[in-house]
Amino acid sequence: MSSREAAPGGTPAMSGRRRLALLYRRVTDPAVVLALVAPMAAAVVTMYLVIPTLLPGVADWDTAEFQTVGPLLGTAHPTGYPAYVILGWVASILLQPFGDPAYRMNLLQAITAAAAVAGAVGLVQLLTGKRWIALAIGLMLACSQLFWRLATHADPHMLHVALVAVLFLLLLTWDRRRRSEDPEIVDRADRWLVAAALVYGVAVANHSLALLLPPAIGLFVLAADWRVVLRWRTVLACVGVLAATLTVFFLELPIRAAMHAPLVYGHPDTWSGFLYVVLAEQFRGSLVDPFGNLGTKASAVMDLITGWLGPVGIVAAIGLATSLVRRPRYVLLSGLSAFAVCFFAASYANADIERYYLVPLLVAYTWIGLGAADLVGFGVWIATQARAAAYRPGADRLETDRTEADWAEADRTEAAEPSRAESPRRDGPGPTARWAETATLVVEGVVAAALVVGALGVVQVRQLPQNDPNPGGVSEATMTSDARWVHAVLAPPDRGGLPENSVIESRWDVSTTLWYGQKVEGLRPDVLIVDDSTRKNDRIGEVWDVFDLYLGKRPVFTDRFDWGCDGLEALLATYDLKPTVLPGIYQVVARINPQITLGKCDPAPAPGQWVSEPLPT
Repeated sequence: MSSREAAPGGTPAMSGRRRLALLYRRVTDPAVVLALVAPMAAAVVTMYLVIPTLLPGVADWDTAEFQTVGPLLGTAHPTGYPAYVILGWVASILLQPFGDPAYRMNLLQAITAAAAVAGAVGLVQLLTGKRWIALAIGLMLACSQLFWRLATHADPHMLHVALVAVLFLLLLTWDRRRRSEDPEIVDRADRWLVAAALVYGVAVANHSLALLLPPAIGLFVLAADWRVVLRWRTVLACVGVLAATLTVFFLELPIRAAMHAPLVYGHPDTWSGFLYVVLAEQFRGSLVDPFGNLGTKASAVMDLITGWLGPVGIVAAIGLATSLVRRPRYVLLSGLSAFAVCFFAASYANADIERYYLVPLLVAYTWIGLGAADLVGFGVWIATQARAAAYRPGADRLETDRTEADWAEADRTEAAEPSRAESPRRDGPGPTARWAETATLVVEGVVAAALVVGALGVVQVRQLPQNDPNPGGVSEATMTSDARWVHAVLAPPDRGGLPENSVIESRWDVSTTLWYGQKVEGLRPDVLIVDDSTRKNDRIGEVWDVFDLYLGKRPVFTDRFDWGCDGLEALLATYDLKPTVLPGIYQVVARINPQITLGKCDPAPAPGQWVSEPLPT
């Protein structure tokens, strides 16, 4: 069919060239370009600030795991994080010129942080039309301690908050286009809802915190246009896109496991193993009494958020209050999302639980932007009313000082007396409207400048490492101890590393560093690394079961905490452990009392948790 023929339904078909031309016109539309300036500027500034503070190499704990599974396209601990792993693999290829694989994963974190900041700017700009205030809010978010700290090393939580910002933008754009007076725009509005379903699917494949969002999303959609449930094509498109997105991403787990990727958590190539990882069965019990001590938990959460926001938290409260009237659907979407995350995180056991509050932090900063914009608008309105009331009608008044009422009276007089010489006419808004518009720009600029100065004032503090003299620091640029440690442990035997064919039984937080050195950098493939997760997933048993299995066959070493039922203090009663020149590493020489039967220890710490820790005295 030619481009001039009609498509089914009588609508003229559009050729590929015309489609590209139309897309080009839309992308290069001055309004679109202008709308992208503030988000892009905020993203660039964020990158400029964050990159010098990035972790220069490998770390430990979950960070080292993600620095490993990303370049290897492996699988991470539950829920597998396939979206983040795939993105990390792509980034490790595209960012080849920039440092080693660990640093490239850290650089990806800075990129996702910039995307999250751009999303925050876009949200405030879309909701208020105030570009300068939106830009200031983005920079404030970028300079906040929690956000900047989590932007310095590999972790999927930053991608999560970036995806949530994009999801909110798509939903708000859908809402706005559904209310357009242009029928063509209304007809195509549901495409934005389908795009939101796609982004939500990516968010779920990135982090399970996205599973807390459906109540807020559903109520927002129904509040915006409840008739959407009657448009079955739209509903099916959203469900189909969501299902396809989840399928594509989560298939990475069994496929890569079946391909024997260098690092695979658990056994997701079997159905039971797949469900174990995806459903995070090992974390059952981590949500502790969610409905208990609600007052105490609410107070703790408020202390956290107000501590992060500081005095501008008052502006966030104002923004929430005014938006209940002016933007109720956004309050429904953002408020319920933040509440769900806070309710969950307040009862969830995690070693770095602050990471879970990134979405509430994003929401709070958008409320600050809404509050600042509304305060500017209200202040200008008051000034405009006062200015208009200060003038009285009179013949000696300057034309530039005439109010809208004066212009209306002049129009009526001219219509009644056509023979009179024409009085000066307006071209565009009257002087009062022009004055209000100018005043709004000036006041907005002043407010935005004040917010930016406050945000950038902490940059020097943030660019230093966090310590007692500088509690507000976040920089990890000087943290190289983990890289030095892994290169010492996995050095060749003749250079002080572990003996040939050694077995090292370690904790999760350091085994991930060892995996990076062995799997990514190719150091010491002869060394067998056994940690809490492999003991659990492969049903090897307890720490002492590993010792007994390999003693007399291979050199055995361990790296444990001092405390706990499987810590060094407990192990020294049964085994002869000798410290080595390698930091934290002990050699397991022999079992002292073979007759002693060791019982079952507490569950091994799952990734992100500490179970074996000193009991309070």
